Amino acid sequence: MRKVLFSLGTILMCVLLASCGNPMSKLESIVDDVSENGKGFGTEEWESVLRDVADLQLAFWESEPTKDDIKAFDKLGKSFEKALSKAMKSNKSQKALEKAYKALDKDKEFKKLIKAADKAETKARKAAKKAAKNDDEDEDEDEDDYDEDDE
Repeated sequence: MRKVLFSLGTILMCVLLASCGNPMSKLESIVDDVSENGKGFGTEEWESVLRDVADLQLAFWESEPTKDDIKAFDKLGKSFEKALSKAMKSNKSQKALEKAYKALDKDKEFKKLIKAADKAETKARKAAKKAAKNDDEDEDEDEDDYDEDDE
């Protein structure tokens, strides 16, 4: 069970958002649905949820998020993990989730999606960190220019 939970958390954290519309709002609705109805989900529903989350993760990471966007996304990921933990309290749902995870583990397309999302996440986090650093340097230069003008 822990392996499944950590794997799903990793999938969520490593791969999310940016399809048509607002991916963050789509993920929020998935989190709400899992939180409210997850205990009754069957294998097919869990597979659908996991595929949707993976698609949203990839879309998010490919959207060139800012550092603030990433913070919000990570917070949403934690909410998903909590909702998942709540749904796993039901034995029926837990078994269905495990079956869904096993099925997706054998799915080559899903594995490709996860790898692509992991790669996109790494790239996006580096880019956001670099952009934030450049913004800080630009602010320092602006302050220096202002100080020189005062003299």
